[in-house]
Amino acid sequence: MTDQQQNLSSEEIAALRDVATPEADAVQAAESAASVQVISYNFRQPGRLSAAQLRALKMVHEFFSKRLSEDRSSGVNLPFELGLLSVETISYSNFMGSLENPCFMAQLSSRFEQPVLLEMDLRVVRKLVSHILGDGDEGEEEARKLTSIEQAIAGNWLEGLLPLLGEAWTLSAPVDFGVRSIESDPRFVQVMPDDSPVVSLTFRLQAGTAKGQMTLCYPLEPLQELLEGMSLRMSGGDDDDEDDVEHGGDRILASLKCIPFELRAELGHCFIRASQLAALRTGDVLCLDRSIHDPVDILLGNNVVFDANLGKKGDNLALQIRSRRKGR
Repeated sequence: MTDQQQNLSSEEIAALRDVATPEADAVQAAESAASVQVISYNFRQPGRLSAAQLRALKMVHEFFSKRLSEDRSSGVNLPFELGLLSVETISYSNFMGSLENPCFMAQLSSRFEQPVLLEMDLRVVRKLVSHILGDGDEGEEEARKLTSIEQAIAGNWLEGLLPLLGEAWTLSAPVDFGVRSIESDPRFVQVMPDDSPVVSLTFRLQAGTAKGQMTLCYPLEPLQELLEGMSLRMSGGDDDDEDDVEHGGDRILASLKCIPFELRAELGHCFIRASQLAALRTGDVLCLDRSIHDPVDILLGNNVVFDANLGKKGDNLALQIRSRRKGR
């Protein structure tokens, strides 16, 4: 074959190009389509809390759980345990659909424009109310709607515990919570659009022998804003910088040091029968189980942390720390 026969003319090259181009384009398009990754997105469960924000949220509510489990200042001398189980981002309609009817739900006022919702197992609430009223053990009874009196008692008890939740939030920013209203039918609680994303925190709850769950529901967007500053302080602004992480931990410790704790002093105990209690009058004397020279217990929550001597400073009673209890 001569050199002239091996070379293609310009007309032949153009014809080959016109034929080959559609096939090449089809192959390239197929390869591009194969390289695309399709990721499903659930618009009802957007899950938009970052990992740092989730850590901050868990830290706040684990601290709240610990404080509530140790606190006895609510006037209910009943073993009380609270533990965080799960955190999830769902739609408001999904959250409301998960609730039983009747229920015990409180709308809480806070720095958020929309209310925070707190729902508690009715069996546990009735156990607390029965204990406050001095009735028998009703914690295992079938859940039923609370009477207006029981609802008012439970609301007052809850109001006394909300400062503990506010204290926990001081890790991020000061938040004052209050009870706006108490509801028993979730169908009548429409505080935001159904498709609004919310963050639901579920807690394990036990009061005496009654066991159940408690749920907190926050609107997502204002919660993110509140958590953003705390998550940055925890990470120091850069997750890859160990020095910044250490400084972030120092900032969290500094915030913890500003949280107020209640210390209580116990002089002693005594046990009397109901007939003796009913007969008590002004001027009667109750004998305690301790000598006047015995040290006084100083308690943080349910734990005795110090022994102290009782005295006086100015016009006030005073306590002089005598020793720290071991392991405290």
